[in-house]
This record gives sequence, C-alpha cells and structure tokens, in this order.
Amino acid sequence: MTRYVLPLAIISTLLLSSCKKGDTGTGPTPPKDAIVGTWVSEGNNVAMGLRVVLKTKKITATFNENNTYTVVAVDSNNVSVTYTGTYQSAEKNDTLIHAITLNQTTPAALTSQGIYQVKGTTMTYEVIQTNPPIQGFTPPTVEEGFGSTKYNNVKLGTYWVQIYVKP
Repeated sequence: MTRYVLPLAIISTLLLSSCKKGDTGTGPTPPKDAIVGTWVSEGNNVAMGLRVVLKTKKITATFNENNTYTVVAVDSNNVSVTYTGTYQSAEKNDTLIHAITLNQTTPAALTSQGIYQVKGTTMTYEVIQTNPPIQGFTPPTVEEGFGSTKYNNVKLGTYWVQIYVKP
C-alpha cells in the first residue's frame, strides 16, 4: 500500500496545481485588430475624391472591437453626417495591407470594400462603394495596393486614398 502513496501524492499535486482559481481553460486573448480605435483624417489627408465630390474637410472614424463602426464626416459648410454599420477585416496575410468590407446601415444601407494599412498611429485607407454598385468602379485590392481603385479598368491612383491618424 505504501508504494501507491507516493504516486498518488504526485498525481494529486499535479491535478491541483494545473489550474488556477478562475481559469476557464481558454487560451490567451488574441490581440485586437490594429484598425480598432478612433482615427481622424482632415485637410489634405482626406481623399481628394471626397474633398472634390462631397466637400469633406474632416472625418472621424471609430472602429470597435465588436466589428461596428461610426464615421462622422464634416463638410466645408460644417454640416456633419454620421455613418454607422459593421465591418469585417480579412484574415491577416503576408503583407501589412488588409482587405476590409463595410456594411453601412445608416444613413443608407450599402456595402463598401477596400484596403487599409496601420503603421503606428497612421492608417492608410482606400474603400469604394460596391453595393449598390457605382457603374464602372472596381474596389482596390491587397494585391495591387493603394491607388488600385479603378474606373472603367483604369487605376485612379491616390484619388480615393485617405490618411488617418490617431488623435
């Protein structure tokens, strides 16, 4: 009987010390996506297309960990419009550029697709509405990089590329 006491004591010790109080058995929390947080784009950092077409002078975008977003755009007359919806960032790949799909719910339901890249406190961002489609436009791709939004199959360069910074 004494030959079983030592092995039982070792097994009991291992079982009791393998879990801490409050352990749920799940692994560590994965790091949040780099896009999560509040970002500001203003002045010449706002995409030229938005400055020309919508007279946008400032955009504040907040991307949340629960995959919702709120964007407030202010035009040259200081009129603001708030856009809300959900977003999905593509799985990480070998590049620092990531695909993103935004499903806007307000002020109108639509879908936009594009790409983004976060380096420190700066985010480069390029998206275009895809549903309902805007005739002739093709969204940018990770493979072609920034400036790859196309109109009638011609790249538009930086016209729709925007720079955000964390305040």
